[in-house]
Formats: sequence, structure tokens, C-alpha cells
Amino acid sequence: MASDTRFLLEHLQKDVRFLADKYSVAVPNGAVIETDSSSGITVAGIQINTETDSGFVPLFPWRYERRFIELKRIVETATIENVVLCRFSNITDGRAETLPDILYKEFDILEFLTGEKIVSLFASTVENKFANVVVRLSNGTLASVEAGTTLPAGHSPLDRHELIARRGVASDRVVDTHIPQQSVYVFGKDSVQSYTDTDSELFGLQNEEINLVRAAFEWAKNQQTAAAVEQHQRLVTFVKQATLTNP
Repeated sequence: MASDTRFLLEHLQKDVRFLADKYSVAVPNGAVIETDSSSGITVAGIQINTETDSGFVPLFPWRYERRFIELKRIVETATIENVVLCRFSNITDGRAETLPDILYKEFDILEFLTGEKIVSLFASTVENKFANVVVRLSNGTLASVEAGTTLPAGHSPLDRHELIARRGVASDRVVDTHIPQQSVYVFGKDSVQSYTDTDSELFGLQNEEINLVRAAFEWAKNQQTAAAVEQHQRLVTFVKQATLTNP
């Protein structure tokens, strides 16, 4: 999250209300977008404070990013068959996310894409800045997850998610691509600006903001609180195991 987190969350709250009004979805007045760091991991979610219920419900906004939705569909429709290996990497400059934050996200993406649960892992970490984790899923699939906060300050995150199956390979990046591509580039005299809009209803928001708004709106429609809390607790446990050598 950016330094002006409070403003950002209040701004996104208005976008959730916009979608709720458009599609006639009831949003509890005491439910707002918040962040929680009590587990040592900064998690975005819904803070509920109503007459009948209270508590924090974690959201998993990356699940609403188009590239992950499409990867999951490729697995579910057997476009690639029998995933046997997953290769994930996510490197940032460490300003917005810590190493545990990144691992939390990548572990959830792994389970989301494959539909399987993590059962064990082996991790090697360096100064709580970089981790290389080997993960085994419930169906025997293996995954490697590289996570780090070692990019220069101000550098955009570099991530890649590849699924290798007995028949076929799928990735969220073009082959041999390392730098995420944008839709439009504007080259100025002293700078380069880029623009990518992925949601026609939330035009102008950044991808991370769109994902969070969509996740909050989905919760408003279904309010599946128990499953989200259980998944959060599982992920926190695995992240702590992975970073145990550097608490």
C-alpha cells in the first residue's frame, strides 16, 4: 500500500459503492475496506462493525486479476493437462511489500491456480530479503517460488507465473518477457509514462486498486467470511514456516 493508505482506501470504498448501486448489491454500512498487520503480514480486507457482526475478513484481490483468472481457466478446462510443476517469481523494491507479504500472495495464487492445497515446503532465505521456496501440493505437484525485495527503489515489480503440465505449458507473461508490457507508452523529453486500463467500469484505477475493489464487491455479493478467514490462517502459517530462519 502507498503512504497515503487512508485516502486510498476511502477512495476505493466509493468505487465499491458505485458497483453495489449499479448492480443492486447491499453493502453493510459498517463494512469498510481496511488493512490488518496483526499477523506480521499486511493484508487488505473488509473490517466489519455492525450490530450483528464484527471482525476482519481478509480479501485476496490478486484472484481478480485477468491474467490469473485466465490461467485458472486454462487449468480447469484442461487446455493444459496434469500440471506437474509450477515456477513462480515475484521481485519488488520492498517499499510496498515485505518478503512475508509477497510469499503470502504467491502461496495463495499457487493454490488458486491449481485448485490444490499446500501440504509442505522447504525454504532458503537471505536476510529476510530473498526467499527460494520449494512447495509440494496435495496432489503431488511441485512448485518453486522465488520472492525478493531486492530491486532498486522505484522499480516496478517483476513477476512471472508458469505452469508446466504433462501436456502443455502456460504462463502469464509472453515467452522470454521479463519486463511487464503496458498498453500505451508516452515518451516525454525527460520521462516515460505508461498506461494500461483493464476494467471498463473502473476506468483510471491502477490494477492493484481494481483488484481490491472487485474483491470487496465480490465479498459484498457472497459474504463468504469463514472460508476467507480459514485460508488466511493457513497462509500465515506457511509464510511463518518459510521465513522461520529469519524471524
